[in-house]
Amino acid sequence: MENIHYVDSHAHLMGEEFQNDLDTVLEKTKAHRVDRIMIITLKEEEARRAKAFVQSQEGKGIDFRIATAIFPDEAGTYTEDDYERFEAMAGDPMITAVGEIGIDYHWEKDPVIQEKQRQLFIRQIETAKKLNKPILVHSRDAIQDTFDILREHKVHGLIHCYSGTKEMAREFVKQGYYIALGGAVTFKNSRHAKEVAADIDVNYLLSETDCPYMAPEPVRGTRNDPSNIPYIVDVLAKCRGITVEEMAAQIDVNWTRFLEGK
Repeated sequence: MENIHYVDSHAHLMGEEFQNDLDTVLEKTKAHRVDRIMIITLKEEEARRAKAFVQSQEGKGIDFRIATAIFPDEAGTYTEDDYERFEAMAGDPMITAVGEIGIDYHWEKDPVIQEKQRQLFIRQIETAKKLNKPILVHSRDAIQDTFDILREHKVHGLIHCYSGTKEMAREFVKQGYYIALGGAVTFKNSRHAKEVAADIDVNYLLSETDCPYMAPEPVRGTRNDPSNIPYIVDVLAKCRGITVEEMAAQIDVNWTRFLEGK
C-alpha cells in the first residue's frame, strides 16, 4: 500500500481545535498517506491564515487547497461590507473554491431567516460562477430546497457530508454534482450513507473528514483529523466491493477531475 494516496475534501484545519498541535497532526496525516486536502475557512481571518499556512507547506508532501465562504448561519447578520470582503477573498488566486455554502434548517426554524439563507446561497453561487470556481455545499435538513436551487442555478460543485437518500444522490449526480461522504458512513446505523456509497456513479464519489467533527469508527467521539480518512475509504471500498487501493485511486482521480472543473 506504499503507493496509495488519500483525499480529504473538507477539513477545518484553521480552527482553534488545531492551533496547538497542527504540526503533529500533519505528521500523522502524512504517515497515513493523506496528501490532498481542502482547507475550509468561514472567516476572513481564517482564510488569511490558511493562505500563509499553505505557502509555508509548499514542497512538504501535501497538496493543500483553500475554500472560503459565508456560512448559512450568518445569513441574518452579515453586512454588505462583509460580503464585499468575502468576494475579494474568494477572488484571490490561492482560493480554489467557494465553500462551504448552502442551507441549514436543523437549528434555524424561522422562515424569514430560512429565506435569507436561500438568498445568501444563491448569491454565493453567482459569485462562484463569476469567479469560475466550484462550490462546496452544506445542506442539513434542507435537501429538497438545496437540490431545487442547484438545479436552477447550475454550477460545478460537490455536496459535502451528504446525508440524503440514494435516490436523491442520483439526482444530484445527474446534474453533475459530486457526493462527498465522511465519518458518518462508518457508523453502525448509517444505512443511507452506505447505500449512497454503493449506488451512485463511482466517478462522482469523494471522501472527507469534516474535521474536527464527525470522527469515524473506531475513533468516534474523539477530535477528527485528516489522518482518519483511511477508515472512511475502507468502508467506501467495502460498499463498492473493491479493494481499498482501488477505492483510494478512484477518489484521487475524481478529485483531480473535480479540481479541473469537469
